[in-house]
Parts: sequence; C-alpha cells; structure tokens
Amino acid sequence: MVNAPRLSPEVLYKTYLEDKDREVLGSLFRQFMPLVFGVCMKYLGEKNAAQDATMDVFEHLIGAEPKSEVRNFKAYLYVMTKNLCLMKQRGEKVQHVEISDRDMELATEVHPIDDPEMKEAQLKKCLEQLKDLQRSCVELFYFKKQSYMEISKGQRMNLSAVKSHIQNGKRNLKICIEQQA
Repeated sequence: MVNAPRLSPEVLYKTYLEDKDREVLGSLFRQFMPLVFGVCMKYLGEKNAAQDATMDVFEHLIGAEPKSEVRNFKAYLYVMTKNLCLMKQRGEKVQHVEISDRDMELATEVHPIDDPEMKEAQLKKCLEQLKDLQRSCVELFYFKKQSYMEISKGQRMNLSAVKSHIQNGKRNLKICIEQQA
C-alpha cells in the first residue's frame, strides 16, 4: 500500500473490507478522526465521552460490514458516528438510583460464577456443557483474567463476538447451576 495516500477513502475502505488489514483502516480513520471527534462532541458534549465514543466508532468500523457499497466514506462515517452517539445518549437516559453500602451488603443476588462459595466440581461440570467458544471465552476472562481485547486477539474474533460468548456463557452457566441446585 505504498500508494495508499493517493487512493480515495472509498477505495481504501473497500481494500480494508477485502483484506481486513487494520493498518489500512487505521490510516484511513486517522484522516477522519477530527470529524468523528467533532461529531461526538456535538452529540455528547463532554470531551472524555467524545474521546471514548471516537474509539467506539473505530471498533465498530472494524467489525462492521456495510449492507451496500460505500460510495461516500465521509458521509458513511458521519452517519455511523451520529447513530452511535445517539445510542449512547439514549443509554445514558436510564434512570440512575443511588445505592448505599448498606444496600450492597444486603444484596443476596450474586451471579453463580461470581459466588465464592460455588462448589468447584459443580462449576466444572457446567463449564464442560458450554459450547467450545463460550467455554474458552469464559475461562480466559474469569480464570485467566484476560481482557476482552486479549481474548479477541488470541481467539481471532471480533470484540462483540467475545462479549457475546461471555454473556451467553454466563447465562448458560447460571441456568445449569440452578438446575443442579
């Protein structure tokens, strides 16, 4: 990609979609990072939130497969950024309730995998019943203490797939353990 700077953003993005070369996408994204950050600032209004959202847009680009050909990358990126920011805004409008330390001490609902008194044999038996990807992601996250990004690189899957496998694995573990109780 010696001639990469001479190629249009649309051609670079198409090249990324075909080759999955993150360096190409990174180079392309750097050109538009000020635009993305500006849109995030416009919708989120706070610098740190805008910076986080800018990185979320890049992560979304890595995993996104456009439904049709991208003829204007700048417009595509703008709409994607705006939509992600609007989703973040909606997510923040959830009503927050203050929880005191006393409430936390009284909480009895603990996820089975987080319960320190969980019988190890019961957990192992349920782990064996998980699908391979769910089991490996749960084990790497909880027992090997790897981050989503480390698991993503090690398992060669996108970040959203890792999150999904962990979430589904936890749910299936809970169901299995509750059935054994």
